[in-house]
Amino acid sequence: MKKNEFNKTPFLRLIIAGGLGLGTSVAPLVLLMFGLIQFKIISIVGPERVTEVFGKASGIASMAIIILGPLGGIIADKTNLKFGRRRIWMILGSIGGAVSMYFLIKSDTINILITSWILAQFFYGMVSLSCYSIVPEQVEMTKFGKVSGIFGAAAPAFIMLGGMVMGVFAKATVSQKLGVITIVQLISGIIAALLVNDGYVEIIKKEKQRLNGIKNFYPSFKKYPEYTWALLTKLFVNMSNAGMTMLTLFYIARFHLGESEIFKLNGLTSMGIGVMISAGLVGGFLSDKIKKQKPFVMGAALITGLCLVAFAFSKNISWIIGGNFIFNFGFGLYGAVDNALVNRILPSKETISKDLSIMNVTTNISSSLTNFIAPMIIAFGSKLLKDDGYTFFFLCMASFSILSALAVIPIPEIEEEKSMDVETSTL
Repeated sequence: MKKNEFNKTPFLRLIIAGGLGLGTSVAPLVLLMFGLIQFKIISIVGPERVTEVFGKASGIASMAIIILGPLGGIIADKTNLKFGRRRIWMILGSIGGAVSMYFLIKSDTINILITSWILAQFFYGMVSLSCYSIVPEQVEMTKFGKVSGIFGAAAPAFIMLGGMVMGVFAKATVSQKLGVITIVQLISGIIAALLVNDGYVEIIKKEKQRLNGIKNFYPSFKKYPEYTWALLTKLFVNMSNAGMTMLTLFYIARFHLGESEIFKLNGLTSMGIGVMISAGLVGGFLSDKIKKQKPFVMGAALITGLCLVAFAFSKNISWIIGGNFIFNFGFGLYGAVDNALVNRILPSKETISKDLSIMNVTTNISSSLTNFIAPMIIAFGSKLLKDDGYTFFFLCMASFSILSALAVIPIPEIEEEKSMDVETSTL
């Protein structure tokens, strides 16, 4: 056996480990954005300044991860330990995330809160990145859709479970809710790492020198145009998704709901994530079966836009619940098939984590942009339409869903890519 080879993880065990590690590392960051971080900010600055401070804090945190995310990917790719470069970061990321969440819980100033938030995103991001990286390293391409569907279902499943628990224990303090989430992730991250087979990766000197070149940091558009188009479609759909983080403040502005009522509503709507899970699983399996990915990704992006239009014109809570179900279906379908598409078009197996981290940082870029401009869009919309401003805001977010669907068009389909590879090899 060569030094850079190892016994791959049995398929079922890999699915369990990856799903557990991925789901529990993504869920805390998502749950933070749906009420927990907003009410933590309220406890520090008061309700009058929460919209302004939340927008700035989330924007700064997202901008920091734009730099730290790809840096973490490079570090992960260059980590050559016999214990395993993916396993070690599942464990270190879980420990670092737990420490960061502790300081976030204890924060009594906005600066401490932002710093802790940034570190939590970085460390939990290292856990999820390690889980994503084991797919192109250990799974056959013919199973990318299935695995992406299952992995795509893991995060919403844990988010749904967490949202339902917070809804049941709506009267518990924000600190208590954050504490439980942190402990669950720490235990799960360590278990996931122990389930995965990983190994020492020998990277030859020439490859190390290539990785160190700044000009090679981002894959060439001339050589790999599909990578950039895939990044753009992710960026645009994540802009739409980032708009959903304003729901808590939307509930307060339009429906005048209190903290306990909002957590109960979040608990109710989180059950719609079951639709997201089902859509992701079915979409992943179907895309593998018919060997088509683009129709699923484009259709799913347009469905998320439909949901945001429903939010824009919502007049009662029933519209909110229905809109959440629509969005969950579209985003679940998009996430599963798009992840399979991304795994297929990655430029090199030697830089998997780096390339995936650049791709995944679109979430932070979109979150940063959306949260920075959201207060301005809402204020402008309020003056333009003489309402709470959220009608115009959600319509703007829906337009990004349309752009996401359009960005998929230049990416070659599975069969088209195979044909191009054959033509290239015969030249």
